[in-house]
Amino acid sequence: MKKFSIGILLGLMLFVVAGIFVQRHAFACQLLPFLNYTQIHDRMFVDSELSSARSAELLQMMVSARQRMGDIYGSPDSEPRILMVPDAETAHRWGANETASMHRAPWGACIVVGPKGQNVDVLAHEWMHAEIQHRVGLLRFLREIPVWFDEGVGLTLDYREPFLPLNIELSDAEIKAVQRLESGREFFSGDIRQNYQAARMAVIPLIQNDRFYADLERIAKGETFEHVFLVARDSGSSLVDEFAD
Repeated sequence: MKKFSIGILLGLMLFVVAGIFVQRHAFACQLLPFLNYTQIHDRMFVDSELSSARSAELLQMMVSARQRMGDIYGSPDSEPRILMVPDAETAHRWGANETASMHRAPWGACIVVGPKGQNVDVLAHEWMHAEIQHRVGLLRFLREIPVWFDEGVGLTLDYREPFLPLNIELSDAEIKAVQRLESGREFFSGDIRQNYQAARMAVIPLIQNDRFYADLERIAKGETFEHVFLVARDSGSSLVDEFAD
């Protein structure tokens, strides 16, 4: 019995250590007030060597990203920590690419923004990921929200030209194919740009701006993603024809 108890304890310790390693960037984000970064807002940190003028520009980007979310879906409730890093090397150390990455944790999200992502489009995009997680809850998010839907909704706030519906030319089959990509590994491989574009088009008939948050909260209360977003909106119409204009 004693050996069995020790085995269980060791197993739990290994589980905790593995969890900390996997989520090390999210844990590190909680330590930002004690690291070599300057806090310019309750939730935003920047490299300590940035000029005050540049810091002010980045802060305004965050304010504008929040305003964009509010204009389209309503003011966000989530308060992700946002870290602006100056170069690709620093971004990599924080588990991010040159544009941006978001680290998820039960207590909230941490958005790391690289040098190529320091603009309102990317900030609003990443913040929407944090908002979806916040409203659904992390466990329900991991269980119910497909990666293509999460990315497609993020792109509704992202006005970079390749991802505007006006500039996307994909067939119905190509748009529907992205909905079969069940994991992040599948979505972020192959023709990644096309996957993003297809995701952007796939969410158009599924969401209504004025009720989107309420729909997410239905999932938080136990309804499935399929029931909330797919079944009720499956009209069988052509996505390409319906939104070609």
